Amino acid sequence: MTKIHDEFDLVRRMRAEVPVRQDLSGVERRLAELRTRRRPVKSRRLPRLRWGLALAAACVLGVGGWQLTRGGAAEGVRPAVAHHPATTTAPAAVLERAALAAASTMAAEPSPDQWFYRQQTQHMPGGDLPTYESWHKLDGTRTAIRTAGGKLKVTDAERGPSHPGKTLAELRRLPTDPDALLRHFRSLPRELTPLSICAPECPAGTEQDVKAFGAIGWYMSYGRLVPPDTAAGMYRALAKIPNVGIEENATDGDGRTGIGVVLDLGAAGKGSYILDPEDYHYLGLTVERDGVTAAMSVLSTGVVDEPGQVP
Repeated sequence: MTKIHDEFDLVRRMRAEVPVRQDLSGVERRLAELRTRRRPVKSRRLPRLRWGLALAAACVLGVGGWQLTRGGAAEGVRPAVAHHPATTTAPAAVLERAALAAASTMAAEPSPDQWFYRQQTQHMPGGDLPTYESWHKLDGTRTAIRTAGGKLKVTDAERGPSHPGKTLAELRRLPTDPDALLRHFRSLPRELTPLSICAPECPAGTEQDVKAFGAIGWYMSYGRLVPPDTAAGMYRALAKIPNVGIEENATDGDGRTGIGVVLDLGAAGKGSYILDPEDYHYLGLTVERDGVTAAMSVLSTGVVDEPGQVP
């Protein structure tokens, strides 16, 4: 456990069961009402993003920045991992509702001179980190943070593997078919997630599923920057990953109750995306391993015209 605690200290320093028939009539009626009430957007300036963003402290931790390390395993057939089911609710039914909700939204189309805003929290076993506010210019050139004293600090963006503008371009190139999405995410050269569920000791044969689960959460956390059809495909892809279940009344790191989309690998670890129970937007991520839990939550996101503004 000393090694685990050392990693926590480092983080702080660095800053189906598918039913034959799915009754979705109620959801479809609700989505139809939403479409009827929705007014056309007259301006593309300052679009509000109701969906959450979990760059998940990429600027602080980097991709895969927090792991409970315990040697990789050989790839092979993806076996079912012995674990206790989160719930008897069929994942396909819940995630199809989420897909329908995502498909009914309007995609944000910000310009390169706008900024992506996020407010997030990080809850680590060694203690909670302060609420973090940041702005990233969508052309990738500038970044800003709100310091502990409330002062806005704007600097040139550091070179890195990703920024919101680059991610937006990636999202627009992704396929919308769930099987194609899974093939793409399983073939990624590295795991895209801020909190690794089980790396580097995932159960043999689950490595690609873990990679796909992490990548889907990474991209979905960008909210309405994700094209609606792509977001719908991602929810449907989640339902196809072995060992994924649904946990009702799950809570994120800030105590908000929602729907947990859980990849449960038994003793190796468990990762959960928490979705809003009303419109299924992303609230946060929790990872449990060896009896300890880490979490990242998204409190607010949006696209604004300049740093310091909030949606």
